[in-house]
Amino acid sequence: MRFNIHCATLKDTELLAEHRLNMWRDIHPDPEASVPGTEERTREWIREKLSSGKLIGLIAKTEERQVAGSGCIWIREQPPLPFSRFVEVPYLMSLYTEREFRRKGVARLIVETAIAWCRAHGYDRVNLDASEEGKSLYETLGFKPGYGMRLKL
Repeated sequence: MRFNIHCATLKDTELLAEHRLNMWRDIHPDPEASVPGTEERTREWIREKLSSGKLIGLIAKTEERQVAGSGCIWIREQPPLPFSRFVEVPYLMSLYTEREFRRKGVARLIVETAIAWCRAHGYDRVNLDASEEGKSLYETLGFKPGYGMRLKL
């Protein structure tokens, strides 16, 4: 099966929000873990970031134009670092594949497209946080395992 990647527009806000929320539901299936109002805040955030050019949505579709999955590149600000000339860094996020298309190369195609986009725009790296299920895919594409420290309050 072949898939094509399309760049998202504001018209795709609902799809990107739905995929992001579905990604989180897959990671945390307990319905009581959901925070009320998250859906609308997610749509607003995506709409604002797409409008500003700080979010690049990548949508995978079949040749028949059926949506198979999506992912986003968030160009997020960071403080200056001694080993990088960038104060904005691409962050790969919200990677989601519709159940019927899983294990068919959709996620790989989205990530490869995201990497190519980042290279074409002159960035020197791509960051992400991986679910347990996604780690092996990212490692096969050259991502190095790491960890971020967090304090939950």
